[in-house]
Amino acid sequence: MLMFDSVRILSENNHVRVELARANGKLVVIKRLKSHSPFMLERLQREAAVLEKLEHEHIVPLIAAKGDMIVYAYAPGVNLADALDAGALPLRRSIKIVDDVLKALNYAHARGVIHCDVKPGNIIVKGEKALLGDFGFAKDLELTSITQEDVMLGTPNYMAPEQFRGERDDLRSDIYAVGAVLYHLLMGQPPYGRHIIRFLIGDHSVGLEPLPKAFSDVAEIVYCALNRDPDRRYRSAEEMRLALKTALAPIHS
Repeated sequence: MLMFDSVRILSENNHVRVELARANGKLVVIKRLKSHSPFMLERLQREAAVLEKLEHEHIVPLIAAKGDMIVYAYAPGVNLADALDAGALPLRRSIKIVDDVLKALNYAHARGVIHCDVKPGNIIVKGEKALLGDFGFAKDLELTSITQEDVMLGTPNYMAPEQFRGERDDLRSDIYAVGAVLYHLLMGQPPYGRHIIRFLIGDHSVGLEPLPKAFSDVAEIVYCALNRDPDRRYRSAEEMRLALKTALAPIHS
């Protein structure tokens, strides 16, 4: 049985508290339900069920789950959202981060799991390695939908239009999110800025600020991932990975 000593609270809202704690001499991250909401309890338990089938070097690992609590391994590093507070990242660094995220998604998708909330705040960067975390909004295609699952869940700045409409069964929504993260990494701001809601509801007059010419090698890849139409995006995380690898081959040669 794991015994925990709280170190500090990392984040907290009306329903959930996330805290850094020490268990058996090691640091862990505990996600604990605060509210008595049956929906939130069901969602937390679903998150645990999803994580139990995922074990990958670029996914923050699950240690234990019981009742209203999930215990993650502590992943020391920098939250990508915090890193972006200082502005855009260099091209090669951005591509390496995205490559790791795409590896994690390719693995998850192959097991029927769609993340549904890929964003800088859910990515931890340590040295040359990036890890994808927080599968709290994930959709497991092999499990029956839970109560209220089709309400809008996610973060609008990185959310595909179809997901904004409540559709959560298309892995290409994660491809859009990766495109949005890569755009943010290169531009220092997410796509569409303060006009994102207008874009998501279908306003075709909202334009995307183009990437500078310095990023011409990857611009079309970003635009493809961000296409409003899922059928015009990459069909898989691996396909997007290969496109980036091919585009950057001349740079690394």
